[in-house]
Amino acid sequence: MADAELILPTIDDVRTAASRIDGIAIETPLLESSSLNRMLGGRLLVKAGNLQVTGSFKLRGAANRVAALTDDERRRGVIARSSGNHGLAIAYCAQLMGTTAIVVAPDTAPATKIARIKAYGALVVQVPMERLSEVAR
Repeated sequence: MADAELILPTIDDVRTAASRIDGIAIETPLLESSSLNRMLGGRLLVKAGNLQVTGSFKLRGAANRVAALTDDERRRGVIARSSGNHGLAIAYCAQLMGTTAIVVAPDTAPATKIARIKAYGALVVQVPMERLSEVAR
């Protein structure tokens, strides 16, 4: 990938993504702590992505990508490698948008995350961490 040209998203890309995920991801609040602001000498806002239905901000990226699938890609399904939050978001979005998902996870992934991914209908393949990239091709 060293020869690949870096292509940065444009404001139109951001607007398109926002349109795709509308109704899937919720607009989570920004939280502020006056005590942290004092400690830092500035203003710190924290995005509460944990309030998404899947429990993390990763839902937004997964929803955008699954919503952008072509009809052929949707028929073939998606594959992701994840130890939890991304896999959970992919599984949720695949079920919601009528496609299938395979999540390749390390064999050390938390059992509760794996159970939630499976509950959304994804096939989970657990492998040793060093084989994750090889299996998720």
